[in-house]
Amino acid sequence: MDRLKSLWWQEEVDEKYEILKRFNYSRFFLVLIFWAVIWILQSTTQIRWLRLEWIHFIYAIAQLAACFLIKVLDKRGEHCKSVFAILLAECNCLGWWALGTYKYKSSRILFSNLSLVCIKVCEWPFIQTSWLRIFIICKHLVMWYYMSYFNGELDFSADTVPHLIGFLTIFLCNIYCQQGKKNSLERFLSRKNLENAEKRLSVLFNLFPDGLLILSNLKSILYSNVILTRLLSCDIDEIVQKISEIEYCQNKKYSNLSKSNRLIDDIDLIHKLQLNQQVVLGLSQSGDLNLEWRAQKVLWDEGQEAILLTVKDANHIIQLEQTLGDNRLKNVLLRSVSHELRTPINAITSLSDSLISEKEILCNEKISSKLNVISVSSKLLLSLVNDLLDYSRILAGAFSIQKSKFCLRSAVNDAVQLIKLQADKKNLKIIVRIDPQIPDYIYSDRLRFSQILLNLLSNALKFTLSGYIDICCLLSSEGKLHLTIKDTGIGIESSKLFNIFKEFNTVNNPILNPSGCGLGLFISNIIAKELGNEKFEAQSDLGKGSCFGFSIDIYESKTLVESREYEEFEISSEDILPVQIKNFSEIIKKQYPQVLIVDDNEFNRIALGALLSHYEVLFEESCTGMQAVKKVKEVSQKKKPFKLVIMDGSMPELNGWDATKIIHQLYYEGQIESLPSIIGYTAFGSDADVSLCINSGMKECLIKPCSPEILMEKISKYLYM
Repeated sequence: MDRLKSLWWQEEVDEKYEILKRFNYSRFFLVLIFWAVIWILQSTTQIRWLRLEWIHFIYAIAQLAACFLIKVLDKRGEHCKSVFAILLAECNCLGWWALGTYKYKSSRILFSNLSLVCIKVCEWPFIQTSWLRIFIICKHLVMWYYMSYFNGELDFSADTVPHLIGFLTIFLCNIYCQQGKKNSLERFLSRKNLENAEKRLSVLFNLFPDGLLILSNLKSILYSNVILTRLLSCDIDEIVQKISEIEYCQNKKYSNLSKSNRLIDDIDLIHKLQLNQQVVLGLSQSGDLNLEWRAQKVLWDEGQEAILLTVKDANHIIQLEQTLGDNRLKNVLLRSVSHELRTPINAITSLSDSLISEKEILCNEKISSKLNVISVSSKLLLSLVNDLLDYSRILAGAFSIQKSKFCLRSAVNDAVQLIKLQADKKNLKIIVRIDPQIPDYIYSDRLRFSQILLNLLSNALKFTLSGYIDICCLLSSEGKLHLTIKDTGIGIESSKLFNIFKEFNTVNNPILNPSGCGLGLFISNIIAKELGNEKFEAQSDLGKGSCFGFSIDIYESKTLVESREYEEFEISSEDILPVQIKNFSEIIKKQYPQVLIVDDNEFNRIALGALLSHYEVLFEESCTGMQAVKKVKEVSQKKKPFKLVIMDGSMPELNGWDATKIIHQLYYEGQIESLPSIIGYTAFGSDADVSLCINSGMKECLIKPCSPEILMEKISKYLYM
């Protein structure tokens, strides 16, 4: 039955008149079959007794049978309503046939003709043109005349009026039936579209990720979706009872509708809100779920006021907030710790470098050697602090790369110089091989490149007891710098090689017991990717050594030689000379410019003062921003203004950024004659801190500790602008 029904009707009606077309096509073929049978019967002499009235009666019964079959197939009755005019016409056909008795020939002819007209009018909706309809009318009239003549009942003069009435009735019935069917079908399609829209809306509500509940003012359920019952772990009938038992978690009530901690008490006051005003009520707990409740006053059926409650699972939001809070705490902690560590490291590094450059110390090898140990150790400690600071930047999403041109050979030489002293103590040979095809100056981030190189060299130094450390720089066919560092150390097990690039992962060795926080390779891998590396190479044989490599973009070699031989050469640790500070004293001592050092840490003032004294630069000191502002005003009144101020950032009373703004304001107001150049010198090294210095009016920002060469280069630059 379902299969037969699917052939007659479609579940969804998309085109206009589709239903009537399917119905009338079926009736049309039924009519053809019927009249073919009648024609065969009338053609035989044995059944000439079959009269026109009986033919009409049989035809009407067949039509009613077809309509009844459709009604049986369409259990909902929707499609039968659209063909109500057809059923009415069939019933009238039977009535008119019964009234057309043998006593009243003209009446019989009239009613028979009207019966035929009504039946045929009901078949015409699928006929699209008026000319075709007129043709069918004429065909039916000719057929009636033929059958009347065949039965010997034709009286042209007596039957003309009934025939004309039947002809006119055709047009009236056609107009009436067509308009009625059209209106009926439009109502049906509108109702069908409305039902489809309701179904789609119901599916959408049930697929909505949040629980939805619409309550009347009497707390009766007007609508609820499936998600709500899942979140509350109850049936639909138990929802109101479940809500009346819900209480907010401690300190998790967000609304001020009531003083109660129960959800139902707030819901009772929702009607006081403005229409469509949404309120976040609070958080409740249902099993392992943390549920967030929201309420809104809405209009439901026929303008009825109702309450829309939405509830969603807030577990992932709470977990995300906790993660972000932990990351912020780590960021603040690491930033604070790195700042506090940078301050003493700056003093140690600056003073040891200053002492090493003294002539008396250079003549005493024993003291000079000890100072070198202090200097190298402080710089290695600084690299560890930088790792911690970089890790905090990665957590905060503030990690950045700043590319510029620099000398590759100088960068490699500086990195090797830092480990040279400890390598000599272990009798390790340091081999440096640089491809002569690599340009002298490459375009990358020198600070980050040196950080990767120093991390790899430090690891090689830690885990190598004897042998060598090999540094090889090649120019790849893709125009990238490929750097590998190979050592003859203890090596790493292949099963642990994959995890060495994870954060806080260290290699445990009972013999060496190496130090470190396990961030070096993790940060180096991230930096290398930012510089153009696709994959960090790592190879190791346990007991034989390890080899690490990476590739970075240098943007200098646009054309490459397809085949070339690399010239290999070696530089031992004995060939590497310490970096010498340029002599600026010949320029500076002639001018006697004034420099003001502003720092709340006495060690930093001593270290920076020692460096300036070494080059015979006169300076004064201030320990707060307020003292610095006063001194700038005092020396300006004495006609000996400062030309350069080296300003710390974080200080008591008045910080360096606000002090810089005040000095600029004094100049614009005419209270000081000249504006000194101000350089920021802070232990905070984030991009935000650097931007804070520049925005406050500082010329540049240097990060503690800064190498003496860079520091003196900046000082000489701004003293003679």
